[in-house]
Amino acid sequence: MTMQNCSFRARVGASLLLCALLTHGSLAAAPAATAPAFIPASNAPVTHVVLYPGGAKIERAARVKAGAEILEIEGLPANFDAESLEVTADTGIEIGEVVWRDSARVAPLNAEEARLEAEVRALSDHLQMLEVDKKAATRELRYLETLATSGGDRETVTRGVPASPGQMLEVIRQGSRAAEKRILEVNAQTLDLQKRLDALRRDLDRVRPAVTTTRTLSVRLAAQREGMVRVSYLFADAGWRPAYRAALDSRRDEIALVRLAHVAQRSGEDWNRVRLVLSTGAPRQNADVPRPRPWNVELRENRPLAASARFVEGGVSESAPAPYAAKVDALRNAGPLFATQVTLGEYATEYAIPGVVSLPADGRKSTVELARQNLAVTLTVEVTPRLEETAYLVAQASLPEGVWPPGEVRLYRDGAYVGQAEWRLRQNQLALPFGRDEQVLVRRKSDADQRGSSGFVGQQAERHIADTYTLTSRHTRAVTLRVLEASPIGRNAEIHVERQFNPPPSGEDWNDIPGVVFWETRLEAGKSQGFSVDYRIRWPKERQAIGLP
Repeated sequence: MTMQNCSFRARVGASLLLCALLTHGSLAAAPAATAPAFIPASNAPVTHVVLYPGGAKIERAARVKAGAEILEIEGLPANFDAESLEVTADTGIEIGEVVWRDSARVAPLNAEEARLEAEVRALSDHLQMLEVDKKAATRELRYLETLATSGGDRETVTRGVPASPGQMLEVIRQGSRAAEKRILEVNAQTLDLQKRLDALRRDLDRVRPAVTTTRTLSVRLAAQREGMVRVSYLFADAGWRPAYRAALDSRRDEIALVRLAHVAQRSGEDWNRVRLVLSTGAPRQNADVPRPRPWNVELRENRPLAASARFVEGGVSESAPAPYAAKVDALRNAGPLFATQVTLGEYATEYAIPGVVSLPADGRKSTVELARQNLAVTLTVEVTPRLEETAYLVAQASLPEGVWPPGEVRLYRDGAYVGQAEWRLRQNQLALPFGRDEQVLVRRKSDADQRGSSGFVGQQAERHIADTYTLTSRHTRAVTLRVLEASPIGRNAEIHVERQFNPPPSGEDWNDIPGVVFWETRLEAGKSQGFSVDYRIRWPKERQAIGLP
């Protein structure tokens, strides 16, 4: 619509604002809201972090000038352990008392939270302006309906409007069309913007730290010269989790072992360009040595004990509070890899990541590569035929020096992904499963006619169980075979168990598991090997045996 038409319609009572809306077709987009200033402790940023599996030691550094008497660090998230606070300084700077005060948080703590809050505010303002636009178009429609409706006061309503019916109809037609079109456009834009606003709010809820309080530290000092003041403290809601990746080359009997770490933190503020060290140790809240106390046994009246007074073996109350445990949120996916330097200690292993690292404040997981090495392994085909008629390939190797905490390990065999398993140690030996060995066939046979029977012998009940296991190799080379069998154990003096194995097993109590016998042998290519077990179990016939198949 032209400005001339707007002027014409203004003569019939349309407002200048309404003309502007019809001229431009829509309100101008609302300007982006200015990002609220978030509160980094910019005068003392985080410079160095030691991450433990269940916590972190954070160090901040601030430069003070000669003659300075007080250092104030504002805007710290108040979710760290204030009792662990430690302040040190360069030579020539004396440290006095340290006090802190807490206050309610009113601004974002990190840049991502500030950015999302600004976008949410801008979209909310835009939606409000669209609602204003829609109301203006609706008012115009009502006015045009008044023009089109005959009434007693028609002369007042149409004052200044040309008497020509054609001109009147054209005004009503164009105005109604433009207003209806604008209402449809506003409805469509509102729907799209509302979806974006809901998504942004979900992202904001995800990154917004659960920190409602900020802390200000005041350090009194006497600085005879310019230098650095360092503040360190312990923080629970951060840490790292060990992980591993093992790729087996079955022809070379070798695995490429990669040691990984999933790291994350939820302090509320981003750690930008910090020096990061990962440690297998852990800071303890209580390092005191426990001391024995007198163990007094007394008699008391027969009365029910309150739930809070019950005791379990060892004298520990069932309702006693659990020991301190640092919280580490579930870590999310993937991040960059880094080369590292390794320092082996007597009590912990530390990995100093070179350069600087940035960790977001919302708990997103970053994956760091700590070490990579090749290990010679011994491959064994392991079978437990009573449980499953399937053979599995297991690789064993001696562990390198250092501390190897448990974690998940992703497994690859000859370039193909097999799956994941738990990091397993057997008597200081690394044992990794690499999936099924389809080239070894396992068959189990039970002689149900003469064996596996139940009956009575005098005053004794008897159960006879016998099985034969046959393993056939379709490999083109000999393999090492390990067959595991959990034999019955009588847990009562009145239960008698007779066992016969053919051939005799290589050993018993495999991996310190009572009753588990095992055979270890070489199975040549294309050959078969049989193993038989025979059990006779007797117990008093008036008693019931529990645990029989």
